[in-house]
Amino acid sequence: MGDHGKRRTGDPMKVAVISPHPDDESIGCGGTICLHTARGDRVIAVVLTSGERGLRGLPREEAARVREQEAGSAAAILGLASVKFLRRPDGHLDDCVKECAKLLSPILERERPQVVYMPHERDWHPDHRASVSIVQRALADSRIPAPTLLSYEILTPLTMFDRAEDITSMMARKMQAVRAHRSQVRQLHYDRAARGLNEYRGSIVQSGRYVEVFQATDDRLGAALEHRRADPSWHHVYQLAQEIAKVIPSQDAFLLVGGSDPEAESLVAPRRCIPFLEKNGQYWGDPADDETAIREITRLQLSGAKFMVLPSSAFWWLDHYSGLRKFLQSRFQCILKNDAAVVFDLRHASVPAMRKRT
Repeated sequence: MGDHGKRRTGDPMKVAVISPHPDDESIGCGGTICLHTARGDRVIAVVLTSGERGLRGLPREEAARVREQEAGSAAAILGLASVKFLRRPDGHLDDCVKECAKLLSPILERERPQVVYMPHERDWHPDHRASVSIVQRALADSRIPAPTLLSYEILTPLTMFDRAEDITSMMARKMQAVRAHRSQVRQLHYDRAARGLNEYRGSIVQSGRYVEVFQATDDRLGAALEHRRADPSWHHVYQLAQEIAKVIPSQDAFLLVGGSDPEAESLVAPRRCIPFLEKNGQYWGDPADDETAIREITRLQLSGAKFMVLPSSAFWWLDHYSGLRKFLQSRFQCILKNDAAVVFDLRHASVPAMRKRT
């Protein structure tokens, strides 16, 4: 979910999808594109080559025309606002990184995307790998705020991923878009491969029947060990950190219900994470009762805690500790509530009105 999770109506995003060849966007992130466009986001695709080497037996000009027509059909299914073809030489993107970046940069300047999707740097296809350098160079040459960069998987599955999107509701549309690239599906069953990979991800991540995963380009991730980021549950940690960073000011401290995670703390720094319950700075387990929880919140407020975060793994607290739930809901504003977290602002408590005596 992260930056493209649940948002307010009327708050659309601008998204750019970089596709080395026609069909890469549908195979790698077609379901996520559909989620974006269904929410009203503006999504464009920039196709770096026309995939002219992907149709044997046809002159390259004719092959390029066929592939671009198929990309247009897929774009209509995905709901893309536009598709732009840079028409660089198929199979030789690594020889024209500078030239391709020069063509891409003004498109990014004009669109000013908040999120950019691209293949990951360890895919076996050289054009897929070269597209990463092209995007990075184009962004460096442009004068736009740095977007969130998310890498998708096409031919080589990601060994580590930071985000997982449940695309179950959009899987039929994704398959329709993939199959719109008819010339390619006739040669290799990309539709079967994509369905199988997305179903496998769904089984492992347990966020839906069909899931697309993405690797984030984020300087803060250096503190997270590779084996940790390879854990299918890691994306929950990353998603939670993204949600915390959006609503809690960087200088403030917050209570994290259910303990903490060292990697998560590094992702939200310099915000100070206080495990709840807490004793001598360490996580001290679940409260014995509502009174204990309320008393500890009051104590930690006086020690500087400004917010309280309940991650999805602690949502059960709001059912089990009914007194705590009533206390939080009656005294503090809930500033975030979605599938990843519930966050209460502890800075401004409201005092419940006293009942008149009869």
